[in-house]
Amino acid sequence: MIYYLGLGANLGGRELTLRRAIERVKKIPAVELKRVSSFYESEPWGVVNQPNYINAAIKIATELDPLDLLDELQRIESELGRVRREHWGARTIDIDILYGAEVSHVRLTVPHKFLFERDFALIPLKEICPTLDCNLRGDKVVRVPGSPIDFKLKLVACVDKGFGLGKGGKLLFRIPADLKNFRRLTLGHAIIYGRKTLETFPNQKPLDSRRNIILSRTLDGLSGAQVVGSVEELFNVLNAAEDNFVIGGEQVFNELIAYAAELFLTVVDAKAQADTFFPNVDDFTLTDKKTFDGFEFRRYTR
Repeated sequence: MIYYLGLGANLGGRELTLRRAIERVKKIPAVELKRVSSFYESEPWGVVNQPNYINAAIKIATELDPLDLLDELQRIESELGRVRREHWGARTIDIDILYGAEVSHVRLTVPHKFLFERDFALIPLKEICPTLDCNLRGDKVVRVPGSPIDFKLKLVACVDKGFGLGKGGKLLFRIPADLKNFRRLTLGHAIIYGRKTLETFPNQKPLDSRRNIILSRTLDGLSGAQVVGSVEELFNVLNAAEDNFVIGGEQVFNELIAYAAELFLTVVDAKAQADTFFPNVDDFTLTDKKTFDGFEFRRYTR
C-alpha cells in the first residue's frame, strides 16, 4: 500500500527533528521510503499562541496494516520527545497519515479529516503527489531550506539490463566510455559512497579532484576523504550549493534514492549474474537516453 505522511515540528531544532523523523520512518520494518517533499514554514493552526511550524510530506510503501503503521509512527514521536498535552498545541514532532488507501476507524481516518482545510499539509503533499485534486485556501506557507531533497543528490551507476550492480564485491562491467562519462560527471564535485565501493577503486584510495565522502559505520578515518557514520551526519556535512553525486554501492543507493533528484545510469545490454542491484526507479521519469553499441546512457529525473 502507498501512504502519504505529513510531518510537522515547531519546538527545538525543527529541521533537524524532521530529518531525524524521516530517517526513523525509513527504518520501520516493512516500510519503504519513496519520496520526500521540501520543507515549508507556516503559522500555527488551531491554537495560534505558539511558534511557527515547519512541515513536510513523505511518500511510503508499506505492507503494514494502517493501525500498525500508526503505532510505529506514534512510537517515533515519543522517541523524538513528543509529549501530548494540548490538542493542536506546540510539539517537538507530529507525524500524521494524510492520504492513501481509505481507513475509517476510531483511531484513524484516511484521508486525514482536516487535510483539505490545511494548506500547510496540502502544499508539501501536492509536491510529491501531483495528481492530488485539491483547492488551496491561500494561507501563507513559505518554502524554507533544510529538507534532504535540497541537496539534489544525483545517483550514478553502471548496471546490466536487470539493474544488477555487481557480484562478489566487484563491478559487473568496466566500459571505457562509461568510465570517461563517470569522470566527466563527477570531476570537481562531491562524491558519496560506502566502504565496499572504496575497495573497488585503484589501490583502494579516494578518487582525485573530488570531495570524497564515505558513508560507513565501521571505517574510522581515511586520508583524502571525510567519513560519516550515518545519513543524519551526512546531511550535516553536505553543501546544497554543490553537485552531490552518490556512486554506490547497493546499500548506499538504497539509503539515499528517496532523496535523489536525478539518476545517471549506464545500462548495458546484457544480463549478468549479479548479487547486488540498483533500487527501483519507478518514482523517476526517463528524460534522456543515448544509445551506443551495447549500452545506453540514461538520465532519470523526478
